[in-house]
Amino acid sequence: MHFFKPTIFLDYVPCKMSSGRDWYIYYYVTNPATGKLQRVRMKLKRIDPLMRKKVARKIMADIDARLALGWNPLTERAAPKAYHPIGEVMDHFLKVKTRELEEGSMRAYRSMSKFLMEWCGRHGMKGDMSIASFTSQAAREVMMDIEMNDKLSLRSYNNYLTFFVALFNWMVEQQYLPRNPFEGIRKKPKKRLKKNRRMLSDEELHRLIEHLKQENPRYLALCLMCYCCLMRGKEICLLRCRDIDLQRQTIRVSADIAKNDNTSFRTIPDAMLPFLECLDLSHPDWYVFSEHPSFNSGPGPVDGRNVARFWEQRVRKPLGWPMELKFYSLKDTGVTNMLNSGVPISFVQQQADHSSVAMTAIYVSNTAGQARKELKGADIIK
Repeated sequence: MHFFKPTIFLDYVPCKMSSGRDWYIYYYVTNPATGKLQRVRMKLKRIDPLMRKKVARKIMADIDARLALGWNPLTERAAPKAYHPIGEVMDHFLKVKTRELEEGSMRAYRSMSKFLMEWCGRHGMKGDMSIASFTSQAAREVMMDIEMNDKLSLRSYNNYLTFFVALFNWMVEQQYLPRNPFEGIRKKPKKRLKKNRRMLSDEELHRLIEHLKQENPRYLALCLMCYCCLMRGKEICLLRCRDIDLQRQTIRVSADIAKNDNTSFRTIPDAMLPFLECLDLSHPDWYVFSEHPSFNSGPGPVDGRNVARFWEQRVRKPLGWPMELKFYSLKDTGVTNMLNSGVPISFVQQQADHSSVAMTAIYVSNTAGQARKELKGADIIK
């Protein structure tokens, strides 16, 4: 199917001529503001009556040819840059965003932009075609293909939709388009987006520690920062040697790497200290974990994708674990185990750097079905 050339009698109606008291040519095109067909009229009053029909037919043929290629005079008025090539517009967008966003976000932006351009290429819209050729019908077809892709989850569907809406809103602001073609497409309900992730059992946690003692002690230290200190992946990757104070048993997470842009301190539990002895913290400005295959400290930070790749290839598969056990399962497990062990919820909130106790309280539901000894001993019957 070809989604970009206008459809006669749907996106436009070809020219006709009226030869009554007033001679004029008229045709219909889609109004970009309303989405409905609107008549456009062109008077022929100044043309010599003897030549009027011949000239009118030539003008009508020219207008019909332009309409068939996607030209729309109403779009041209509302969005003067609507006929810029889509490839050029996408490149401009990425250059602008490179100055505003971090590399991790830009990686996702480039990936989703590439997906859209490849989709357009497969459906007849090359990079030199105008951005105005991308219609709301094309937008719906893009999202339908994503929904039907077995390799993409419903969460990915929502992530793609969020990106496309932001991308085309930017185009509207920059006058490339009169309106967003993804407007009106809804995200999938949150109730259908349950995390495909579960916590580790006590036995699985023990196996993990024993396995990594032999496989890679530094990666084990990295895992325990997530499990015991409840640190996020990015915070661990960008952690510098100077941020770890073994005497005070704290890890400083600076504002420039924290998710909420606030500096926080994580407590290192006593039981975790022996597992940190393998770390070389002698270079304060170095990163605790670098791109070295063994995750040694170094002048450059480890890529989060390599952390996930090591988990997948050297942890999950050798241990025969299911896909639901992911690296970030460590933090879920840590929060829940701390709450179960009696650590006050406010302390767990601080350790996890949650914005509110309510967010931490979500993990309390993971202990549902277990009788509380505090409640079993409550003397409330008088």
